[in-house]
Amino acid sequence: MKQSTGKDELWAAGLLTNVRVQKSKKGELYAAGVLEDMTGSIEFVVFSEPYRRLAEKLKLEVPVLVRVGVRVEEGTNKVTLGEITPLEEAQPKLPRPLRIKLPLETATPATVDALHSLCAERKGAAKLLFDVERAGDFMVVMEPEGYNVQPDRAFVARVEELCGRGSVRVID
Repeated sequence: MKQSTGKDELWAAGLLTNVRVQKSKKGELYAAGVLEDMTGSIEFVVFSEPYRRLAEKLKLEVPVLVRVGVRVEEGTNKVTLGEITPLEEAQPKLPRPLRIKLPLETATPATVDALHSLCAERKGAAKLLFDVERAGDFMVVMEPEGYNVQPDRAFVARVEELCGRGSVRVID
């Protein structure tokens, strides 16, 4: 982190350590400490208003997912905590519908069978659309019934192994 607009936010995971509660010049409580993970650490601060919401969660001694604001001041990097969720309670927001591009030039019956098996193994909430295409000739969009999957990284990686890199697209 070399610079910041002051509005940059991101999600990070780690442990909150060396948490110290202090009083501001106005007499309000705030907290400071260190967010650590396996690759390093960074100082954090929780200003008085968010501190009132997060005080109990700052005592957690378990891995957490935090939403942080990035602060670069006078050459030092810090983050401000806005949300804290124990990692075991964190629910990732997974995309819902996916489009899978299936080029007829390279797809074989074995590819189709492998996709069918993968979809059966990875049932979930995301709808699937298949773009079956022959480059320069035609494209058909298929929405097969009952092909709802769990669209995690493992699923996407396996589909890209079968159909080629970039063959999976998330529909917003």
